[in-house]
This record gives sequence, C-alpha cells and structure tokens, in this order.
Amino acid sequence: MQVIKDIGRAWRRMGSSLNKQDYLPFWRQAVEMAALYLVRRIGPGYYLQARWWRRSVPFSDKCAHFNRSEYNAFIDRWNRPPYQKSSQHKVIEKAILQLVGVPTPEFIGYLHPQRGARADGAPLRSLSDLEGLCRSMMGRKICFKLVEGYGGAGFFAFEIDSLEGEPTFVHPVSRIMTTLSDWWRVIDQNPEGYIVEHYLPQHPVLSAIHPNSVNTLRIWLYQARGECRIAGAFLRVGRKGSMVDNTSSGGIYCPVDLQTGTLTYAANAKDPLETMDNHPDTGGRITGVQLPYWNECQEVAKRALQAFPHVNVAGVDVAIGTEGPAMIELNVRPDQIGCARINLPLKHVDNWMRAA
Repeated sequence: MQVIKDIGRAWRRMGSSLNKQDYLPFWRQAVEMAALYLVRRIGPGYYLQARWWRRSVPFSDKCAHFNRSEYNAFIDRWNRPPYQKSSQHKVIEKAILQLVGVPTPEFIGYLHPQRGARADGAPLRSLSDLEGLCRSMMGRKICFKLVEGYGGAGFFAFEIDSLEGEPTFVHPVSRIMTTLSDWWRVIDQNPEGYIVEHYLPQHPVLSAIHPNSVNTLRIWLYQARGECRIAGAFLRVGRKGSMVDNTSSGGIYCPVDLQTGTLTYAANAKDPLETMDNHPDTGGRITGVQLPYWNECQEVAKRALQAFPHVNVAGVDVAIGTEGPAMIELNVRPDQIGCARINLPLKHVDNWMRAA
C-alpha cells in the first residue's frame, strides 16, 4: 500500500536526520497511528500530512481532529446544504461579493453559449463575441476560470496580442501563441462556461517567491453569535513555472503565523517531511517573509464569509495585489487536509460554535 511506503520513506529520512530529538520515537508514532485509526478512524496518511511525528503536537490535539464522516457532518451542520451551492458557482459568488463591496479581480464577463454576457450587458456567447471583446482589450492580460472548477483545473491566462490584424492569445510564461478559434474549440466542450476577469498583478513580495502563479492565501475561518474568527492560514505557491498555486496541482504550502503574518516554512504537499526555507525552483525566500496587507487580508476574508447567508465555516482564498488583497473564491467545503497543514483540531471549533 502507498501509505506503508510513505511511512517507510518518512522514517528512513527521520533516521538519517541530525535533529532526531524533534521526532517522536518510531514505536510511539506507530502506536499513535494505530490508536487514532482504531478509535478515531483517522488514518496514517493524515498523520503524515499533519506532521504529527513532531514532539510539539499534543496527542489530545490529534484526537480533536475530525475523521472524514465527522468532517462532512460538521460542514453540513454549520453550512446549510441548500445554501452551499451559492458560493460554488463563480458568477453567483462574484455577484454577491461585488454587491457588498468585497474587493475581487475586475469582472469582464461570463462566457456561455446561451447565457453569456459582458459586464456592460453585451452578449458573450460565441467566438465572434469573444473576438469583439478581445479587440477592445489589446495588450491586456485576462484570465478564464471554469464557473465550477476545482484545484486550478480549467484555468487559463493570456495576454491579448495581434497577429496579422486579428486578436490572438499569448501564454504569459511560455509565450506560445494560440488563435482564438483554436482555443474556442477546446473550451467549447465545457457546457457550464467560464468567468472572465482581468488578471490580478500580485504584490512584489509574492512575486519574489514565485512570479508565474498568483500565490494565494487559504484562510480558514468560522463565525457564531456575531463573532468571526480566523482559525489558521497558509500560503499556496506554484512550482516549476506553473500558473496555478493549488497543492493538488503540485504546489507547496507555507503556514502563516497568525499573530505576525509571517511565513513559518514551506512544505511539499506530497512529501510533508520535506520542509524548505526557500522556494525549490526560484530560490525565493519563504521562511520569515512578512506578508503585505496581512490585517487587511483577514478583514477581507471575514467580510466574504459574512456575505453568504447560512454559511458559517469556510476556507477563503485571498490574493495580495499591488494595492491590497482581493477575494478569489470562498470554499464552503474546503479540503479537509488543510486542517492537518495548520494543525486545526475542528472539535475545538465545533465546541465553541455550539456554546450557548
């Protein structure tokens, strides 16, 4: 089994480490993994992702994490199922956020074969409509996102250039040119359509780590009785020239110190024992970097959560632009593995939310 191989690889690396005093002995790790699985149904894969071999994590905190069924029940308890879809369609989400003044990347239009429209009301339903839009935006950088995408899938970003007088797309990293008609044949297979936005220039502090992806914060937060709290956060950073930062697409994650807004370290999502102080591809410094606009990022996340009715727990994605933070999207059922990455025992959150 893969998890057995992962445990073996982790233990071999711990055995050769110069900092063995930081790790629990192997027998203790094995006992904890068995106990957590038998009693709490929390598997050893989660144990590894949470880096629970560290002596600094109390066993009581490990027991206070949720297993998969408990997590789903927690989400459905605090985010009413009929309302969960309201934030999962990017056009609906965008409309709500703009209505209450939460900053987001500038909306250009909704590309859809029957319902598509530009922000000014003009149709955006066909290749000729897209060509007309691009002619009016020569030299600009725009991005397309699936209205119900996940993990960076279906994300495209292009600079709009001209080839023999006709608009064409240029990939910002590879500089490969794609005609609008060729790109249309690819995206025309998706019946749900795309949201079209201006590309958000990220802050130089984030570009210094990895310039090709917009590196976003995943901020976990919850609310009850009129109070909204930040539970934890990590920065997601792209790898090897990728334009997306999602860990499911190979990116790394960097936990944030909530008090100071500094990055504590970087870790490889596929091999959490591998921690880094610098980006493995660009060499950009990560550990100790102060995030710009940290207080404002927290406020934007809270305002976004409060904008959606009957939604009380979320993982909010926030980008940090040159002029401040902007909401990218709100996840009402964020990947549970995020709790492992920021050591978030959801039982404690659940108890606080249940309190009278």
